[in-house]
Amino acid sequence: MKAKTTTEQVKQYLFKLYQNPYINTILKGLGLILATVIVLMIFLRIYTRHNQEQPTPNLTGMSIEEATEVIADNSLRIEIADSVYIFNKKPGSVIAQNPEPGTMVKKNRRVFVTINAKNPIKIEIPNIVGYTLRQAKAILEQEGFEVGTLYFRPDLGLNNVLEQRYKGQIAEPGVRIPKGSKIDLVLGQGMHGERTGIPLLIGLKLNDALSRIIEASLNVGRIRYDETIKTHNDSLDARVYSQYPAYMENATLSFGTRVDIWLTLNQARIPKIEHADSVNATPTKQADEIIE
Repeated sequence: MKAKTTTEQVKQYLFKLYQNPYINTILKGLGLILATVIVLMIFLRIYTRHNQEQPTPNLTGMSIEEATEVIADNSLRIEIADSVYIFNKKPGSVIAQNPEPGTMVKKNRRVFVTINAKNPIKIEIPNIVGYTLRQAKAILEQEGFEVGTLYFRPDLGLNNVLEQRYKGQIAEPGVRIPKGSKIDLVLGQGMHGERTGIPLLIGLKLNDALSRIIEASLNVGRIRYDETIKTHNDSLDARVYSQYPAYMENATLSFGTRVDIWLTLNQARIPKIEHADSVNATPTKQADEIIE
């Protein structure tokens, strides 16, 4: 009975406090502030999607239609940032993306992709007959072509272009073919068993290594990637950690020999070797069989 009376007294006291205009104003103000904070936290949670990040799916190799469907399933958006033509990639497929696969992103994030064009741009074949290998390579790359396979035959014009070919046929200047195509070159190998040095490729990125091989009058052989290479962008950033034939100072090869390379993103796998600046053709008394 006494406890009940005490409870009633407390209720009456609180009621009187609430009826006090000053106390009433303070309580209403605190209630308004609390309600505002709660609403703001809910809004920010929805707006920022707090703790709702997800890995970006790997779109490489997919058609743009497949990639669009995958992106929609992951509550993301897709946008084509660029279109290029790579002859050995599937037309209309995704060849690069940003953010890269596995990157944690929030929902509704935009994913930019680069796709391989379905209809390649066609450009005219330049006339490079009579130019040196280095000059011909520079002209072809400037026009949007690549140097393909190098063939050699006896001729006084060492490393001079004797013929230019496309898909096994003479590449007539002025004929329009897809941009990015490879032009094969027939070059003079000299008349006295000339040979070329082995280029040092360890530590170079892919494009630099390919350029060094060609400039040494050699052909690109097998290109192998280790387990660290996941995407097209990875392959461009990777570096050579092994080559065959291996680099040896003063060692030489027959013109046209194929050089194999292995690439990685793991810096620990790359031997520390001092790079040679250039490799020059070196005459010898005996010429080995040319490997084409």
